[in-house]
Amino acid sequence: MRYRKVFLFLALLALIISPFFLLPRILKIGKINCKSQFGPCSKNLEEKIMNISQEKKSLSETKKELTAFLESDIIVNDFSFQFKLPDKLEINIIERKPKFAVQNQNGMVALIDGNGYVITIEDSTGLPRLIISENFPNVGEKVTEETLFALELLYDMFSFYQVRTGKIDKSSLVIELSRGPKVIFPLEGNRQVLLGSLRLVLAKLNSDSQVSTIDLRFKNPVIK
Repeated sequence: MRYRKVFLFLALLALIISPFFLLPRILKIGKINCKSQFGPCSKNLEEKIMNISQEKKSLSETKKELTAFLESDIIVNDFSFQFKLPDKLEINIIERKPKFAVQNQNGMVALIDGNGYVITIEDSTGLPRLIISENFPNVGEKVTEETLFALELLYDMFSFYQVRTGKIDKSSLVIELSRGPKVIFPLEGNRQVLLGSLRLVLAKLNSDSQVSTIDLRFKNPVIK
């Protein structure tokens, strides 16, 4: 009697669990919908997903292939799947958001996320631009620590002074203030200290000041 109860329990358990293992292998995916935190997924990302899932495959096969692709795509920061009967698979994606922009001498613009990775390359942008003389990294690669430091400084300068353009020149970040002097930053150090020094200098300058340059590369600001 005891063994019979155990057998019935195991049979019931197998009956309950088996659909979770078998259904993903049996169910075929006929439609895939991709959404991000910004709305529909980017056109480029949707095209790649559709190319992967051209043939109707099982739920498990589709998720496996899409997982491999999404984990390798630099645009995708995180993702999840949701299956909806009868044959629809929804992909919810958190896309990397561009925070910075780097422009090379050819006028092309690399959009950079907050960690310094190149997300995409465009021909224009509404973001503040850091102009560099050399080529920027390829999509998926990371900018140098010096470039990232300059980008973060430019971002701060845009927040405080609405500066939209900066340039790396001779291992320094050069920024022209609107109706103000040229500011030269180093490409390393404490950003808050540098910005604090700039604010102190600007606060001491009056409207009739003939100062053309504020150089913050030294321990004490050099004013010319």
